[in-house]
Amino acid sequence: MWKKIAGILAVVAIGFLIVRAVRQYRRDNVFDTAPAAGGGASTPPAKRSISPELLEILADPADKGPVKLITDNSGKEWLLNPRNGFRYPVEDGIPIMLIEEGEKHRDESLIEK
Repeated sequence: MWKKIAGILAVVAIGFLIVRAVRQYRRDNVFDTAPAAGGGASTPPAKRSISPELLEILADPADKGPVKLITDNSGKEWLLNPRNGFRYPVEDGIPIMLIEEGEKHRDESLIEK
């Protein structure tokens, strides 16, 4: 009889642990899933920008100096190195900080002296 009770308690305990693990998994992954596209949503997704914390630690890969976040007339964001005029594009909140990109989008009129 005690073996039956111990077996039932073991099954209940394992079931309880499985339920808790599934709940924790769902709670941890709530931010990993992107909302479904379409679905009748009439508002476009919000534009992502670089966080101030990230901007503080970003440095130009060419001269290792600080960069500034700027927005051009079309609303596109760039990271600017005001010492050499290199502009690095920001795509969906992600900076593309390759030296080749900075050279390609260089704007000498933005150089601060």
